[in-house]
Amino acid sequence: MKNCIILLITLTLSLSQAFAQENVSIGPIAGVSFANFHGSASKTEVKPGLTIGAFYNYSSKKGFGFSGQILYTQLGAKILDKTNEINLNYVQVPLLFTYFFGQYGDRLRPKVFLGPSLNFLVSAKDINGNNINGDSNSRVYNVFDLGLTGGLGLNYELTRKIWLNFDVRYGLGLLDVTKDSNSNIQNRNFGINLGLSFPLGTYDKKSGRLRTR
Repeated sequence: MKNCIILLITLTLSLSQAFAQENVSIGPIAGVSFANFHGSASKTEVKPGLTIGAFYNYSSKKGFGFSGQILYTQLGAKILDKTNEINLNYVQVPLLFTYFFGQYGDRLRPKVFLGPSLNFLVSAKDINGNNINGDSNSRVYNVFDLGLTGGLGLNYELTRKIWLNFDVRYGLGLLDVTKDSNSNIQNRNFGINLGLSFPLGTYDKKSGRLRTR
C-alpha cells in the first residue's frame, strides 16, 4: 500500500509538470455505480452503489486534459439469487487522460477519457453490513486492485468558469480481488456521474507554477 501511494504521488506530480495546461479547476463529484464481477465468479448479478468524491482537472486550448480523482465507490455483486450481496467498498484514484471536442471557449464541450485507476479496499460486507473479510491474519479480499477506466461525457459552462461535468464510464478490474488461489475474480462497473468544477487558477507554462485566483 505504501509503495502504491508513493507511486500515485510521483505520477500525479509528473503529470502536472508534463501537461502545460492553461486551466486548473477542482470540485465535488457524485453518482451511481452498477457493479458486478467477471472471471470465475458464477451466478452473480448487478448491484447498484454510490460514488462520491472530488476531482482535480487540467485542460488546454488544444483540447487535451487530465483529471485526477479521489472517489469512494461501492463495488461488488448480488449473489445467491439476489438474496445476499458482496459489498466491496473502495477508495478509488482514477488518473484520466482526457480529450475535449469543439473549440476552446465553447460553452458545451463533449469529451472522452481513459486511464488507470488505483483502488484501495476500505471494507467488505454482506447485505446486512456484516464483515466478510476475515481478520487481520486471514483476509479474504486483497487490499489493492488495479483497474482501467474509460468513458465519455460533456462539460457545460453554467456561468463564467463554473462548469457542470457529466460522464458515463466503464471500469474494468485487472487483478483478482480475492486471496483464493483457486479463483480469478475481477471487479467491473458502469457508472453515471455528475460534478461541479470551480476555477482554482492558471498554470504558467514558462514558470511551471500555478497562479491561484
